[in-house]
Amino acid sequence: MTTLEGRRLREGCRPPDMKTESSWNESDLVAGCRAGRRDALEALVCAYQDRLGRIAAAMAGPEAAADLLQETFLAAVEGFPRFRGEAQLSTWLISILRNRFSLYLRGQKKWKLAPLPEKGERLPAPEPPTVEREWRDIVDRVQDLPEELRTTLVLFHVDGMKYADIARTMDCPIGTVRSRLFEARERLRKLVLKAENR
Repeated sequence: MTTLEGRRLREGCRPPDMKTESSWNESDLVAGCRAGRRDALEALVCAYQDRLGRIAAAMAGPEAAADLLQETFLAAVEGFPRFRGEAQLSTWLISILRNRFSLYLRGQKKWKLAPLPEKGERLPAPEPPTVEREWRDIVDRVQDLPEELRTTLVLFHVDGMKYADIARTMDCPIGTVRSRLFEARERLRKLVLKAENR
């Protein structure tokens, strides 16, 4: 998208001294974030948090989405001096989210393999937020897919990105995006059928 995700800044996100919605364009926002301006950083979060949050929730589940989102914005703030503007800001942010998600997956594997201490009481797991059952089942199946297939599927179906934008985000040819999308749909269909037949 151009011009700050279609100017999706909400009034509630904007502090009183922040520039108005109509005064931000992508180049102003990037310049402001590079300069470390708080109003620019808050505008960045307000403009992209919903979109990135949906992608994060679909890739990692709603429990991990908030942490992934926060890590993405922190990495973006640190990375702005290196952002040359060769890609759209949204594409760059989604690439960062994908990198954070890869780190999250590595961390999940590490924790699954780490032994639990023999002494001490185990803490009860927190109750997951209430999510519509059908959506939860689909998200659970999507999370069983390998990362590249999962990310392609989420960017296309959840975020509505075009093939070319997904290819830029994932740094691969458009043909690879198409084949990953086909394979992801086939695997997801088999996973859903397998779950229904239990």
